[in-house]
Amino acid sequence: MKIILNPKYEHLRSYLEHIDKHFEHDGHEIHRGRNVLRTLRAEGLALCVKRYASPSLPGRLAYKLYKTPKGKKAYLSPLLLRERGFESPEPIAFVKYSKGWFDSTTYFVCLYSDYKYSMADIMNLSPEEQSEVIPAFARYAARLHREGFLHRDFSADNILFDKINGRYRFTLIDTNSMHCGRPVSIEKGCANFARLAGDDNVLRQLGKAYAAEQSTDSEQCCSLILEAVHKFRSEK
Repeated sequence: MKIILNPKYEHLRSYLEHIDKHFEHDGHEIHRGRNVLRTLRAEGLALCVKRYASPSLPGRLAYKLYKTPKGKKAYLSPLLLRERGFESPEPIAFVKYSKGWFDSTTYFVCLYSDYKYSMADIMNLSPEEQSEVIPAFARYAARLHREGFLHRDFSADNILFDKINGRYRFTLIDTNSMHCGRPVSIEKGCANFARLAGDDNVLRQLGKAYAAEQSTDSEQCCSLILEAVHKFRSEK
């Protein structure tokens, strides 16, 4: 077993060393697909734990030789985001159980976010609420892109938000596919919204607000966002 542990949570080490058993028998399942998500409680903390499915044999070889495991990326990416002033649930640990030379099971553990909404809920909000959330999200996304962050799974379910002290705040989850580098171009930034929810009216509002934040042409942004979203939905 290998564990990378946030020093702040050293007191959880003995618990995390057996996260595989806790994952199987405790908590509540919140998602099951290729990977599985569960919520657990330990030492008074609400945890979110993701177990990653074993990759294919070629994938196992790649991870063994040169690729960083997804769970490890999921641990490191939020640290980078938080260093730059962006919210992402605080990472606690990456745990890896090896099975022979090639196979392994990995877990990513973070604090559970209690934000009430995701961007998938945008159409359930009133027009007044939408008119507040959309510009706030555009500011958030524009700053994220200017800082060089490109979340490759920038889907509605991976962007959580809530209104706290009269201000909308956003947090990113499932960041193992996030890239950080040079500032993101307007074209790539608009294309990054392809997986969002919302009708054309909502998407146009987003395009105008994003363009204003990026000091660029609003019609171009609206067109690029609508094109990216329609293409993604047609290919699903």
